[in-house]
Amino acid sequence: MARVQVTPLVTSIIALLGLWMVFRHVPDFAVSLTMVLFGQEDIPARVLTVQAVHFFSNTLIGLCLILLREKLGRWLVPQTAVVLVSAPAWLAVGTALMGIYFVAMGAVSFGESFAQPRPNSNPYLLWRGSASVVMGVLLFVGSAGVGRLWALLLGLRRAGW
Repeated sequence: MARVQVTPLVTSIIALLGLWMVFRHVPDFAVSLTMVLFGQEDIPARVLTVQAVHFFSNTLIGLCLILLREKLGRWLVPQTAVVLVSAPAWLAVGTALMGIYFVAMGAVSFGESFAQPRPNSNPYLLWRGSASVVMGVLLFVGSAGVGRLWALLLGLRRAGW
């Protein structure tokens, strides 16, 4: 088992969350803005405004998380806190979190699909949502198995395989 100090771990997770918030809307906003600037598509101004608000608010929150990660980490957990956690347990938790993410993204795709008018609806969103939900559920349900598989592979590696 690995002995992990909690405060550096929490500050790293806060920094990763901040990075994710900073970069997750960049592709959508950049593509929409580029398409408008080069006249490839007529995107309504209100859509661009909503995207800009999402982009800049997420960027601001993400940068605040990155810059304040040390203070937030010290505030959330005491300096002396130490946790004993094995690598397979970390892997299982990470896999479960990825599963939750895919289920959430699938739900968003379902919402987008059902929000479209029926005659013009795009089946891509429905299929993307279905695939995301199925993959998310499989990752979440199988997360403990992934951790056990990792432990087995580590055992085989240590045994000389």
